[in-house]
Amino acid sequence: MTKREVSRILARASKEEAAETASIVYERCRVQIMKQPQKTLVMVKARESIKKSLFYLGEVLASECMVLVDGVKGAGMIAGDDFEKAVAAAVIDGFLNLEGRQDEKKVILDRLLMLENRQAEKRAELNLAVQKSKVNFNVMGE
Repeated sequence: MTKREVSRILARASKEEAAETASIVYERCRVQIMKQPQKTLVMVKARESIKKSLFYLGEVLASECMVLVDGVKGAGMIAGDDFEKAVAAAVIDGFLNLEGRQDEKKVILDRLLMLENRQAEKRAELNLAVQKSKVNFNVMGE
């Protein structure tokens, strides 16, 4: 699982789900906070659809944190004002950056896969509900 996938899953996860996943790391490792969670602004890039050129859409409030997990650096950044989730993301990142420990990493990765599957199910339910209310304008014109 890539860092991008882990970040996507954690961004969509609830604060409680992220904290539960990070608690597995707290049980197995020594965690030190290097940089306390804090608010920051992040520029958001977007790609224009005609010429495919990049431009900056604007700034988004984010929470960031940096930790050491058994001496290995981990960083977390989450959109919004959620320090607990940023710390949990940093702890998980630091743990996944550790050398070795494949069996322990598998526990975290399995948990992340479970969260991803739950998120996909919720999205499918939402899409189904939205499709029920979709208006077919071609039918209305007849």
